[in-house]
Amino acid sequence: MKRFGIWAASAAVALSAVATSAHAIEPFRSMRTLTSSNGRGAIIYDRTTYRITQFLEHAYRYPEKGVESRNFAFDSYPGIRVGGTGAWLANSAPTRIEYVNGTGIVHTERTVSGVQVDEYHFAPMSLGENASIMLVKVKRLSGSGAIDAYGLFNYHLGSGSPVAGADGEQALYVSSRDAVYEWGPSGKAFAYGSIGTSTHHAVSPGSIYDALNSGANLGDSNDTGGAKFDVAAGFQTALGDLAVNQEAWAGWYTVYDAGADAQAAADRVRTWLAGRSPGAVYAGEVADWAAWHKALPTGLSTEEAEVAKQSLAVLRMAQVTEPGAPNGQMLASLAPGRWNIAWVRDMSYAVVALIRTGHYAEAKAAIEFQMKGQTGEFQSYVGSPYRISVVRYYGNGVEESDSNEDGPNVEFDGFGLFLWQLEEYVRASGDTSLLTTHWPKASTEIADVLVKLQEPNGLIAADSSIWEVHWNGKQRHFAYTTITAANGLCRAAELAKKAGDAALETKYRDAGIRARDAILSQLRAPDLTIAQSTEGLAQKSKFLDASAVEAMNFGLIYPTRKTARATLASFKKGLVPPTGRG
Repeated sequence: MKRFGIWAASAAVALSAVATSAHAIEPFRSMRTLTSSNGRGAIIYDRTTYRITQFLEHAYRYPEKGVESRNFAFDSYPGIRVGGTGAWLANSAPTRIEYVNGTGIVHTERTVSGVQVDEYHFAPMSLGENASIMLVKVKRLSGSGAIDAYGLFNYHLGSGSPVAGADGEQALYVSSRDAVYEWGPSGKAFAYGSIGTSTHHAVSPGSIYDALNSGANLGDSNDTGGAKFDVAAGFQTALGDLAVNQEAWAGWYTVYDAGADAQAAADRVRTWLAGRSPGAVYAGEVADWAAWHKALPTGLSTEEAEVAKQSLAVLRMAQVTEPGAPNGQMLASLAPGRWNIAWVRDMSYAVVALIRTGHYAEAKAAIEFQMKGQTGEFQSYVGSPYRISVVRYYGNGVEESDSNEDGPNVEFDGFGLFLWQLEEYVRASGDTSLLTTHWPKASTEIADVLVKLQEPNGLIAADSSIWEVHWNGKQRHFAYTTITAANGLCRAAELAKKAGDAALETKYRDAGIRARDAILSQLRAPDLTIAQSTEGLAQKSKFLDASAVEAMNFGLIYPTRKTARATLASFKKGLVPPTGRG
């Protein structure tokens, strides 16, 4: 199955016009979740049930072969009591559900009993923990009566994977840290704590949910008294009888510890909080995101700039910051999109986007991840030792491919795409130390691999490529693979020049030119359209493929001359639906 990665999805974000053609399909929301991630894990807000429903063990889907990242959250959400009337916010629809633009902060807004309630959820970017923050800001619009904010944390730490069960859970409230520790058969532990001093707390089994619904205080229970089924934790913060237009904040954190040391995890979060109020924690997160947005393309309208900032925020959230082997990888999607996996192709476009917007440290981390990955399982298909995965990676940096009755996917386009990343980074950042470190392997196990895969006519050997057609006769001489190789080999020539190797510079540039020329000599239809593959061209049907546009985007084909004009005209005639959109 083909999937849409980050680089493809970003284009969809910008589509806002409603088609009016008789053939139009009304726009609809296909994703019903909002994700926040700091690269250590991910939380997922369900916009149909108005609550956090996932807290993932890792940002990536598969830590290693046969193992899937677990979801520990059943649900988590805040509540509010005004006077004697209490309500969990998950039971009332917000009037607004959104990201705070340009950030990973999920924001909802609603009015309850004359009080405007703004709710915020995010994985804090500056905290090096798999953690999340839940904040509530209240503003009195009318009426009177004391206001209390509540937070409910129903996490499952029992056995089972990838969804942990609720069996055998235990919890303990520790007053010195104003936190609840929870653990269970999973061998993992969580801490939930108040940002600022809580007024009441509770652990269950008990009546956390029912207490607020009846307008009561939480019961200050401290211990589950041994292992129980489906334990939850709750906090209550008194905000006072606010005047009209007066505001107040409450907040809580959740933090996961893989070593089952909830106390240490809570202490690390408390150090990061440094005594800040919930409002200050929110302001700090907004400021962190604002500082991260370094350079946007010039000439954008206000709306375009907002789309660009949010698209970049998604890229930032999709990079794994977990230390060790997983660090630096770029995921093809955020969870829960199934494809929160590091694909070479998707990573390449994401990395170049980071480079072109000034995020060199993040780009470098992604390049380092790929150069350090464990590859070679498909050497019999590639024909020589190689450095970059032929498809994707497990979270631990080990190469992965999928197989079916036609064999594995083996994609050669990643070699050229990686060389593109590397040259863009070195040229833009001026960081020649990365080139010094990795050029020997990049030359012999990436650029040389492409040269060996090049056939006498200049095309790269048949592969699975962008359409992931697998093997055993299904592979083709895809235009996309040769296009990426032509671009990558020319980039390799530039890298060889920087490395002071004139012989390799000539070798790679000549190979790149042969690949570029093969696009014209081997892949053009009689009307000059660049075809998807030589095999499709030979069949004289179904050979249109929009990925051929990269021949123009990479500067291999002049965009104003006959081949480009013919190719774009064929796209418009054969690929654009009756609505004219898409």
